[in-house]
Amino acid sequence: MDATNTTIESDAATACQAEDGASKGSSVQIMGILNVTPDSFSDGGLYTCPNKALNFAQNLIAAGASIIDVGGESSRPGAEPVSVEEELARVLPVIEGLSKYLQFQSLEEKVRISIDSYHPEVAAAACKAGASIINDISGFRDSEMIEVAVAAEVDCVLMHMAGEPRTMQNDPFYVDVAEEVCDYLLEGAQRLREAGIPAHRIFLDPGFGFGKMQNHNFELFLHMDILARRVHDEGYRLLAGISRKSFIANIFGIDDACARDEASAELAAALVAGGANVVRAHNPELTKAALAKMTSESAYIALGSNLGGPIVNIAKALCLLDELPLTQVKEIASPVMSEPAYDADQMSFTNTVCRVETKLGPLALFAYMQAIEVDMGREKTRVNGPRVIDLDLLSYGDHIIDLPDLTVPHPRMNERTFVLEPLQEIAPDFVLPGGLPLEPASKIYGAITARIPLNLLQSEIEQKKQRSQRIAERERKDKQDPYDWSNWDNWSKNS
Repeated sequence: MDATNTTIESDAATACQAEDGASKGSSVQIMGILNVTPDSFSDGGLYTCPNKALNFAQNLIAAGASIIDVGGESSRPGAEPVSVEEELARVLPVIEGLSKYLQFQSLEEKVRISIDSYHPEVAAAACKAGASIINDISGFRDSEMIEVAVAAEVDCVLMHMAGEPRTMQNDPFYVDVAEEVCDYLLEGAQRLREAGIPAHRIFLDPGFGFGKMQNHNFELFLHMDILARRVHDEGYRLLAGISRKSFIANIFGIDDACARDEASAELAAALVAGGANVVRAHNPELTKAALAKMTSESAYIALGSNLGGPIVNIAKALCLLDELPLTQVKEIASPVMSEPAYDADQMSFTNTVCRVETKLGPLALFAYMQAIEVDMGREKTRVNGPRVIDLDLLSYGDHIIDLPDLTVPHPRMNERTFVLEPLQEIAPDFVLPGGLPLEPASKIYGAITARIPLNLLQSEIEQKKQRSQRIAERERKDKQDPYDWSNWDNWSKNS
């Protein structure tokens, strides 16, 4: 197969095409965040005055929010709980005023009010005041809260959280975070069903950042589509809240929470592409724009490995890239072996470059690339040191990005022989934004020591695809019939 025509075909890449992505985007709901607290992590103290809170709620609605989530107690890591009386004093005037505003504007059928609380007394009072959704970060573990939801006949948002806000970040541990979170959510939803709440009234939230370290959040982000399938198969809807969280700060180095809105919007659009039905947002306007802007772009990604089986690792990373929502690997260059750059005290590297077509924004694509590194076991304990896999975003269309932890085009690609040669193979006419040519730097690192036939990498990719297909087929059959009766006659004779 010719290097410039190497394409990984996958069900995920085929399923997430323009029309599918657009349909998901058009049906998604944006839950605008309205914190009436003095100590929330990004907007604490801004809306403690009911009039200011109501004005901001109107702005959220005008910007595209169809749900306003009112919270009276901060759930940031380490936050101290407040009394029921204090929480009621904060949220009730806002919910009552907002309910009247929606009725006056004839918006009560288009915009709903959600109460963000884990106190049954607060939820009950909020529902009487006009809320039609209970957003319980404690996952409806309190039977009283379930009774309130049943009596009020409201929708329920059941979230996963390890522990409580004050202690949830104290060394949370998971064997398989995506599976464990999903199991927790489905078990909680079953409790609601058994109490009489129908499936269409249940939203499940994996709880990004709630009792999860950065690697846990990456795993949830990468496997959102799997979680979504399980949730949707049971008739529930999926809600995701990633807006302004430290997860984003840690990826891009953005310390100011309010400066994370663009990244929040791009990652929210990616979560919708992965199956989320509702996204929580501090900035609905940017989120709505990100959902609508699903235009295809070409991105070039460099891949490198020098631990384990490098070709196997690169093949796996390419398959994971191709399985991303709205993304397809289009071209792969022949791999090369090179001397280690910058840190000579390690094994040689195997490298390649690929071109992907994607409708993900550049920040979302980069976040997924980081998630793939984590999923494959990369540990960043030594700068420029050995690694299972390394993914670098070389370029993304004509975009120029300058963030503390992300610069696009990649500022060092022109000094790396192991990038320049593979890039030249699949993009001989490659230019930088503005049409500038990519000139090699005066000092070059990572001299190439060997060239590897492309078909070796293609063969490994094909094997991985076949294994994935067999696993998917087995899971499909198990779902249809968890018991394999094909050998029943032999079993019965020998019993």
